[in-house]
Amino acid sequence: MENNINLTGIIYKYEKLVQIPLNTPFNVYIAEASTPYADYYGHVPRMAKPNSIFLFTKHFYFLEELMCYSASLEKCLLEHINIASAIIESEGKQYAAIRIKDFPDYSQLVKLQECLSKKNVKFADKLHFDKEVKTIVSKPFVLRELEPDFYMDQKEEHKGYFVLDRHFTQEEFDSAIEQMRYNGVCKLFDAEQGAIFNEGKLTYIVRIFSETLNLDMLKCLNREFSKY
Repeated sequence: MENNINLTGIIYKYEKLVQIPLNTPFNVYIAEASTPYADYYGHVPRMAKPNSIFLFTKHFYFLEELMCYSASLEKCLLEHINIASAIIESEGKQYAAIRIKDFPDYSQLVKLQECLSKKNVKFADKLHFDKEVKTIVSKPFVLRELEPDFYMDQKEEHKGYFVLDRHFTQEEFDSAIEQMRYNGVCKLFDAEQGAIFNEGKLTYIVRIFSETLNLDMLKCLNREFSKY
């Protein structure tokens, strides 16, 4: 029997956001990550369909609020969507957003905005980000425990996680990744830091993306991280 665990947590990423040019009511600002999993695919994204979409809002909505909306949103869109709460940090300022994944296609984004507006979600407009931003996404996780401290994502393909005993600064994390790429023995991967809340305890994790991901690869990367 699979040992699936339902948790909430956070994923931190540094990425470039680009505006999606759509004629939405009230000129709502919608953006997406231009190069998802850039360390794995390179600077040209492989996915042709929408990946991580951010709808910017006038104020912050907690994950629990958005999850209450999700059932009616799915009926409205007739598609399964992955909804999460997000904060975008850019040049010393924070911006609230709703992160959407598993979205069918760009043509339905206007309908999504209209559905959320009916829930009294207030959207922001006239934003622009020239530089890379930090995204802090609060989301639900469904994980399968492979072994203690090693997990496979049951909602998103090719993603797994392992536990760290502390949170790296971004400089430390980037340095470790760079050294692992040049000197490590593990296969090609994309990695980001995060945290999950398990039984009231905060646990630091690393999220790994790879199309060849398995337990051996997670253990290999965990051993490499332990060196730093």
